[in-house]
Amino acid sequence: VNDIAPSISYGSTSITLTKGTAMTTETVTSTGGAVVSYSVSPSLPAGLSLDTSTGAISGTPTAVTSSATYTITATNTGGTDTASMTIVVNDVAPTIAYGSNSLTLEKGTTMTTETPTVGGGTITSWSVSPSLPAGISLDSSTGAISGTPSAVTSSANYTITATNTGGSDTATITITVNDIAPSISYGSTSITLT
Repeated sequence: VNDIAPSISYGSTSITLTKGTAMTTETVTSTGGAVVSYSVSPSLPAGLSLDTSTGAISGTPTAVTSSATYTITATNTGGTDTASMTIVVNDVAPTIAYGSNSLTLEKGTTMTTETPTVGGGTITSWSVSPSLPAGISLDSSTGAISGTPSAVTSSANYTITATNTGGSDTATITITVNDIAPSISYGSTSITLT
């Protein structure tokens, strides 16, 4: 005598997780016949697991994973049923800080590179707003600010943003570019007059 085929569902059909943060266990609701076993295809993201007896999905994701749909299958002697769940694992949001929050530069003089201290997850993109003064640039892979300013620029605030799948962080630096100090000389340093 075969069982009645199972019928399963999860409370969530789409979940967004953060690498290194334990997920809230996703439990299954099963009606129909008793489920003998559960399976999932494709394999869940690294660090997550499916309890093959209860159908619960739990764990702490260990790698960033792009959005994918996972099919959970419940089986008994009467047949099978499936439920789908979309899971994405984002990185930990980045953190950034610069050693200086105010820079006074001189036109034509190469500045000391400002390299940020970074934390959290891997930064995938850097941006700055508004554009840095002429001759100064933001390294799109490290967030370092460097260059030789080529124009006098009045004091302004520049917001640097670091972003990854988990979010973004910002730092603000005030930059002023002064003109070159004047230099004067006379042909004679000593004059004797009558």
